[in-house]
Amino acid sequence: MSRFTTFFAPAERVAQSVVLRQREALEQSKTTRLVDAVPQLIMVLNAQRQLVYCNLALLQMLNLDSMDAILGKRPGEILSCIHANRLPGGCGTSEFCTKCGAVQAIISSLNGHRDIQECHLLRSVNSRIEALDLSVSATPFPLDSESFTVFCVTDVSHEKRRRALERTFFHDILNHAGGLRGLLGLLAEDAPETMREELNLAHTQFKYLVEEIISQKDLMAAESDELTPHFIQLNGDDVIKVMASTYSSHEAASGKLIRAEPAEGDLSLHTDYNLLCRILGNMLKNALEATSPGEIVSISCKADQDAVVFSVRNPGVMPPDVQLQVFKRSFSTKGKDRGLGTFSMKLFAERYLGGEVSFISQPDRGTIFMVRLPRHAACDLATT
Repeated sequence: MSRFTTFFAPAERVAQSVVLRQREALEQSKTTRLVDAVPQLIMVLNAQRQLVYCNLALLQMLNLDSMDAILGKRPGEILSCIHANRLPGGCGTSEFCTKCGAVQAIISSLNGHRDIQECHLLRSVNSRIEALDLSVSATPFPLDSESFTVFCVTDVSHEKRRRALERTFFHDILNHAGGLRGLLGLLAEDAPETMREELNLAHTQFKYLVEEIISQKDLMAAESDELTPHFIQLNGDDVIKVMASTYSSHEAASGKLIRAEPAEGDLSLHTDYNLLCRILGNMLKNALEATSPGEIVSISCKADQDAVVFSVRNPGVMPPDVQLQVFKRSFSTKGKDRGLGTFSMKLFAERYLGGEVSFISQPDRGTIFMVRLPRHAACDLATT
């Protein structure tokens, strides 16, 4: 083995003859067929982090007909990382490598632990610098008393860039929409009586616009595990009264009545107010859209031991085939580009609030959507 200076991972490598023997052992084990069937980039590395086998996806990405040119190399050298050759020891040995998620994951695997990391790779291709955001996993793979690592690489650059653009978009559009809403509110206060009604209507519509933008922003953050709930003490009866009053002026409520049912008992709970309003708001909008003029949509809450249950009811009944698909992410009875409402209810309630969303739809009862939330948030229980 050759010996070089390193700031992080061992620099030593085995001879190419050893790499070829290890490759042959892998091919004889027939595990390579599984590796070739995987669409992600796969490298099988030996204990010195040298490539002994790769799948067809990696060869296609590198425009290679065979793996001969990359056998014995390390991942950073194969992917043209700009730091891979800073030291004679190669990939994994420079100061920059101490912050590399790929090297960290591989070292964990060689120590017997499967690991998943993010790797932000700068690579030089045809004298041009490219930035890649990668999700990498490293899994121990023992064979014939030798230690190998199955190293899997997934390019998530587009997803990362999309999320960055989404954050910028939501920040800017919320600033503009919020500013216009505030301006309309000021104009309505000082406007002549003949114009006040129209300005108040415009102000209300901008309020709903801002709420829809925030709701979509929260949904995208929730799906990316970037949403942080803020728990406060609430009273369920107060919440349903506010929701009934707020949505009575919604365009979907025209000619319809929203009734907040009388509530009894202890309806206190510790939860995120905004997320609860998102859930109930989606329930109310769906109920209103399924209701004919002159009909009533009701919202209620009740105590249920260590939980509070909120319900929204409309008199309609969903067909059986619709009921089977209600919580699917992109399913909707309202046309294309819809279908996030019921999905977001379940996502917010069950992933972030520790609750449960369900529904019943029967001819004798109508359609009732329910969210059952614990009185105490999971973070409270963890500290008691």
